[in-house]
Amino acid sequence: MSWKSPIVALFLAGVLIHSTALGEERPPNFVIIFADDLGYGDLSCYGSKEIRTPRLDRMAGEGVRFTDLYVPANICTPSRAALLTGCYPQRCGLYMGISPKRPEHARLGLHPDEITLAELLKTRGYATMCVGKWHLGFTPMFHPMRHGFDDYFGMPCNFHHDPRMWRGTRVIAEQADLATLTGQYTEAALSFIRTNKDRPFFLYMPHTYPHTPIKPNPKFAGRSKAGAYGDVIEEIDWSVGRILDTLAELKIDDRTLVVFTSDNGPTPQAAARHRSAGGLRGSKYVTEEGGHREPMIARWPGEIPAGRVCRELATTMDLFPTFAHRAAAPLPTDRVIDGRDIWPLLADHPGAASPHEVLFYYNGDNLQAVRWKHWKLHLPRTPDMIPWWQRGKGIGRLDQPLLYDLQNDRGERQDVALRHPDVVKEILALAESCRTELGRHGRRGDAQRATGEDKQ
Repeated sequence: MSWKSPIVALFLAGVLIHSTALGEERPPNFVIIFADDLGYGDLSCYGSKEIRTPRLDRMAGEGVRFTDLYVPANICTPSRAALLTGCYPQRCGLYMGISPKRPEHARLGLHPDEITLAELLKTRGYATMCVGKWHLGFTPMFHPMRHGFDDYFGMPCNFHHDPRMWRGTRVIAEQADLATLTGQYTEAALSFIRTNKDRPFFLYMPHTYPHTPIKPNPKFAGRSKAGAYGDVIEEIDWSVGRILDTLAELKIDDRTLVVFTSDNGPTPQAAARHRSAGGLRGSKYVTEEGGHREPMIARWPGEIPAGRVCRELATTMDLFPTFAHRAAAPLPTDRVIDGRDIWPLLADHPGAASPHEVLFYYNGDNLQAVRWKHWKLHLPRTPDMIPWWQRGKGIGRLDQPLLYDLQNDRGERQDVALRHPDVVKEILALAESCRTELGRHGRRGDAQRATGEDKQ
């Protein structure tokens, strides 16, 4: 851990001492399966009539399905940063997508001083592995194994940016085989689970699909009514089934929390063709609901009551403190963690309610919308406040705020700002407070992102 700063190293050492004092009780296993560009309506249990997902439907029947789960970003890199650090990606300076095709991005990635969920869980004796698309920096200093993962199998980012396959820190293929990619990920994940069945483990499985380019496995090609897009989702469903079956076979499913969700909404092309945003307005790249609201299913037999639907507000940032709590790993105290422990929601505790009254929708480094209770306000914006990936998509320049009642209008069709000026005023104040607070507690500015000199 010589590459960590002294402050972080002291924190992690303190956690290890604390956890040792807790005794020998084995903490639970955690599995996060993270799809890429999956729409809110792309699963059968979320309303899809074109894509069959029997294993995810069964997982929902054996656990809990969330209706109001949000990701803090509508593109790959910042959404992954938020999941693994438990905070808005603006805090760690990763609010844009990283591409090897942009030379200036060689210096961008998840900063070495960030504490990932993998690092936190390792202090409790966890085996950790990342299987899939990393997309948090593509140079060696940002490798998953520099951020708490014992092993890695997958691709550093999108196929059209870097098609290589890695195992550990070694390139094993100059070009991934897209048709067998999900199958390869699945076998690597199962091998990790089998090897570590007798100790606590954390498996982070960020899939490459259904992000483009898409090449279905011949075993699944043509099976879906949603074309190749649906075919690869149905293979992911198969993969989830393999993981759940293996946990049962090894008799460890009753001590394993499995979560399935996605990084952001579907591409505009997929949303237009397959309506995979599930009736929500917008898609990937934008701050309408289709870009940020995602499916989330959680299963843990004996701990999470079966067959429930949770309509409370939650975010993928919540997994960081929730897993930490269940593993008895104290949260870092030297930084802001935006996620909250949602175990009461997962376990259906009496009277459990969302720990969030407000959530913020960023696009790049600009705050564009705020959800407060069941209201959502799109904030005024000028062209210079719109990142390049959003241009020409969704809401562009906005001179006056737009207000939607998501309880009765989740498709954001009817602006009710003029009817509720008091709500608009309240949310505008929340937005201003957020801009001030995040500016004060952002850990990485443009000139402070990781460079080679940061690694000692």
